[in-house]
Amino acid sequence: MKELNNRQKELLKYLENNTDKYVSKIQICKDLPYCYPRHLENHNNEGNKSIAFKNISSDVRTLNDSEMEKIIIYSHKGYKLADKEEAIDYVKRRFKRDLKALKLDHKLNKKINNNNQLYFDDEDIKQIKTFIEASNVS
Repeated sequence: MKELNNRQKELLKYLENNTDKYVSKIQICKDLPYCYPRHLENHNNEGNKSIAFKNISSDVRTLNDSEMEKIIIYSHKGYKLADKEEAIDYVKRRFKRDLKALKLDHKLNKKINNNNQLYFDDEDIKQIKTFIEASNVS
C-alpha cells in the first residue's frame, strides 16, 4: 500500500475529532478549506460535480483501502469514523448489496446462455476460459 498524503492525513485527523456525528462534504470543505477549497470553483458546480467533493470521496476510499485499522462509513448523512458495531453493520450492508448485484449478474448470464442471445468469437471464448480457470484456482 502506498503512504497517505497530507490531505488524507488531515481528513483522518478531522474525522477522529468528530467521531460522535456524521459530517457532510459541505461541512468538511468549510472546516478544511486548505485541503478541499471550494472558493476556487465555479459556484454552479454544486453537488458531486464539485472537485473538492470528488477529492473527499477519493480520499475516503483511499483511507478505507489503506492499512489503517479504522473504517470510515458513509451514507446520505455524511462521513463518520465507525465504532466496532457500526463498522460490522456497514460491512454487512455492503456485502448484501454486492451479493444482490452478483446474483443479478449470474441470472443475466444464465439468460444469455439459455436464449443464445450472445455469440462469442474464438478470441472471446479463450478469454472467458482463462478467466474461469483463474477463478477456479482461487
